[in-house]
Amino acid sequence: MRYHNEMLNKLKTLNIKCEFETFSNQIPSLDHFSSGNFVCFESIKDSSDRLLEALQNCNFYKIGLYGKRGSGKTKLVKAVAEKARYLGVFDAVLFFTVSYNPNVKRIQDEIADLLHLKFDNKNTEVGRAREIYLTLERMDGPVLVILDDVWENLDLEELGIPCNNNRCKVLLTAHSKQKLALMNCQEEIPLGPLSIEESWTLFKNHSGIDNESSTDLLNVASEVAIECQGLPRTIKDLGSSLRSKPIEEWKASLESLRYAMTQCDIFISFRGKDTRDSFTGFLYDALCREGFKTFMDDDELKGGDEISSLIKAIEASRISIVVFSEKFAHSTWCLDELVTILKCKKMNNQQILPIFYKIEQSDVRHQKNSYERGMAKQVKRFGDDFEKLQKWRSALFEVASLSGITYKTGYEYKLVHTIVERVNSQI
Repeated sequence: MRYHNEMLNKLKTLNIKCEFETFSNQIPSLDHFSSGNFVCFESIKDSSDRLLEALQNCNFYKIGLYGKRGSGKTKLVKAVAEKARYLGVFDAVLFFTVSYNPNVKRIQDEIADLLHLKFDNKNTEVGRAREIYLTLERMDGPVLVILDDVWENLDLEELGIPCNNNRCKVLLTAHSKQKLALMNCQEEIPLGPLSIEESWTLFKNHSGIDNESSTDLLNVASEVAIECQGLPRTIKDLGSSLRSKPIEEWKASLESLRYAMTQCDIFISFRGKDTRDSFTGFLYDALCREGFKTFMDDDELKGGDEISSLIKAIEASRISIVVFSEKFAHSTWCLDELVTILKCKKMNNQQILPIFYKIEQSDVRHQKNSYERGMAKQVKRFGDDFEKLQKWRSALFEVASLSGITYKTGYEYKLVHTIVERVNSQI
C-alpha cells in the first residue's frame, strides 16, 4: 500500500492535463479507464483530482459527487474508480444505480449477484442485509461501493453496506449538494459545466463540424453548443442528432433550445403576506438549488407589465405549485392566477401541485372558514361581476380537489423536502 500511496502522490502532482509522465510504470490517463467517450477536460480535472485524493484518504469513507443532470457524474466516478482500482487502492468496485424511490430488495439482489451470493427465498431484508455485510467484511481487500443518482437519505445498513471503516468506502452521486448532505458525506465534491471552449470542442467531435464547414453552419453550430450550457450529455446527444443534417434543422434546434431557456420548470403561486418570508421563501430556495428554473410570484408587486409577464410565466411552466394559505382567497391576484393555472392544465396538460399550508383542504374546496370570509370580501368588491366570481369559486373547487400535500404542524424543512422530491418525480 505504501508503494501505491507514493504512486498516487506522484499522480496528483502530474495530473495537470490528465496526461502523465513515465515513472516506474507509466500510469494511463483518466480517459483510458472510461468505457465510453469520456474526455478529461480541464474543467473536470479538479473534480477528478479531489475524488482520487478522497478515495485514498483514510479519514473519508463516505464521499459524494454532485452536479446537474447531464454533467457527466456517472462517467467520471466510474473512470476514477477504475483508476483507483488499477492503482491498488481497491480490490473491487461495485456499481449500483439508486434513482428516485429506491427499492431495497432490488439493490440487495444486484449486490448479491456481483458478490455471487445466493439468498434463501425466506430471507427477510434484514437477513439479506446481514449476509451482504458479512460477505463484504470478509473480502480480502478494500472495496468501493458506488451508489449512483441518490435522491434521498439512504440507509446503508439497511442495504447491508458497512460504511464506518476503510475496508468498504462508499461513493455517491447526486444532482445537488443538499441531497448529499442527507447522507452525511465526509467530502462533497462539485462537478461543474464545461467551459465554452470545451463545449465547442466536444460538440465538434460529435456533430462532424470542422473548419471546412460553411461559415453559416459554423455560426449556427457555435450558438447551439453555447445553449447546451456546458452539459456533456446534452452536447453529445444534440451534436450526434444533427450530424450531416441540413442547416435548416440546425436553426430549428437552436430556436427550440432558446425557447426552452425562456420556460420555467415551476411556477409558485402564493399570498406574499402569508408565507413569502417563511415557507415559500425556503421552498423557492430549495427548488433553485435543486436546479429547477423557478418563478416565485409575489402578489404585492403587480403592475401592467408584471401581470403580462406573470401570465407568460404561468403558461411557460411545467408545474404550478399553489400554496393555499389562510388568506389566499383575500387576494384577487391569487384568484386570477389560479384561473390561469387551471386553464393551462386543461389546455396544455400542465401539472398542478396544491399545498394546503396550515388549512384544511375542504376549506378551500368548499370555501369555508377563512376562504368563506375571503370570498365574501370579493363579493362586496365584485358583486355585479357574477362571471368573475364564479370562475374564482370553480377554480378553488377544482384545484383543491386535486391530489396535494397538507401541512398543519411539524418541521417545515421536511415539508420542503417532500415537495422537492414530489416535483423531481413528476419532471
